[in-house]
Amino acid sequence: MTLPLAESRLQQLLGNSYIDDHWRAALTAVMNAEGDTEKASAAVEKLAVAATHRTGLVIKIPAL
Repeated sequence: MTLPLAESRLQQLLGNSYIDDHWRAALTAVMNAEGDTEKASAAVEKLAVAATHRTGLVIKIPAL
């Protein structure tokens, strides 16, 4: 999947809740892994750990 396609799909799923700055680090980390699933997984895990330590973090998952 290309970066523009990933961004487009996120925008479709999240609608007005999509904020590019909130997703940029995750998208960049995964795209920089270039097909290396272990590298991508490690990058996402690092971001997830950092996100859980942020105060005021709100995760909204829209109903399908």
